[in-house]
Amino acid sequence: MSLAELWFFVIAGLWSTYLVLEGFDFGVGMMMGIAGRNEEERGEMIETIAPVWDANEVWLLVVGGITFASFPAWYGTWLEGAYLGLVVLIIALLLRVISFEWRERVHPRWRKLWSAINIGASTLAPIIWGVVLSALLAGLPIIGSARVGENRYLGNIFDFFNVYTILGGLSLAALFAFHGALFLSIRLDGELGERVRERIVKLDYRHLLPNLMLPALLLTAAFLIATPFVAHSNNARSFVPVAIPALLGLIALVAAVVCAQRGQFAKAFVCTIATIVGWVATLFIGLFPRIIVSTQSLGDSITIENAGSSHYTLVVMTVAGVVMIPVIILYQWWGFRTLMARLGRGTLPWSSS
Repeated sequence: MSLAELWFFVIAGLWSTYLVLEGFDFGVGMMMGIAGRNEEERGEMIETIAPVWDANEVWLLVVGGITFASFPAWYGTWLEGAYLGLVVLIIALLLRVISFEWRERVHPRWRKLWSAINIGASTLAPIIWGVVLSALLAGLPIIGSARVGENRYLGNIFDFFNVYTILGGLSLAALFAFHGALFLSIRLDGELGERVRERIVKLDYRHLLPNLMLPALLLTAAFLIATPFVAHSNNARSFVPVAIPALLGLIALVAAVVCAQRGQFAKAFVCTIATIVGWVATLFIGLFPRIIVSTQSLGDSITIENAGSSHYTLVVMTVAGVVMIPVIILYQWWGFRTLMARLGRGTLPWSSS
């Protein structure tokens, strides 16, 4: 395995880390609109992620910086095409950050506005991420050798939208809502906690819309099943290597649903972590050895080898990554073990407190 290929899979792992951690943050935001009946309850939900939500966002900076350093052609072409969508995403993320701070610092009459902004941003962000990530495999109109300054993006933001990418966006949002609801089920007690758990386990036909398992199960399963076919059709990938992580992700999702119905919410939460990892792994294995599939011709696609930085740059990054990434992981682990325990509303499944 070359260093460029190694960093491709490291980036896939970093995306998994970011989406797992930020996923329950976004899910909690969505649950504020589903289960929260008043601003006091919404504030209680925010309290469950208050110690860690900003630390979770650090992983986006890590994956963005490493992508720029290791695959500048990938970074430049992808951002050029998704520029408008990412601007909207950045605005949504900024407003979400502001909503955490201002919601408690303004007059109570304004809290409903900032809660609505948080709910909207938490719903919009995973949809955009799902669309722009799945568009890498669905294909974009690019031509050229894909080296820095030589590749050209011929389309516009609308080229990111098709049935597959929309499914990717909706599946990620639904999966995050389920993921966040499970997190709240572990962290919350009392009436609010019971109401959140109802939104997960209730399968009565009269409660299909508020129930979070059904859209998560149907949309995520559809995406995982469709991805091997899309990879084979668009990227000339063998079916089996892509189907393996898709199958594992689907098994984890079904296990999450079963555990949630049995009231085993900690186990279900661990299973949704595995499902999100499976979602990312299926997409990136479907991409390999390309990074962006071209809809003009497969030969115009950006590949790992022709988009990578110099060997020297990748060596320096490898040495730095071996030192720094474990430090970031240890710091995050310490934060969860220490800060989560102080809330007094239960602990995460791996906490000993």
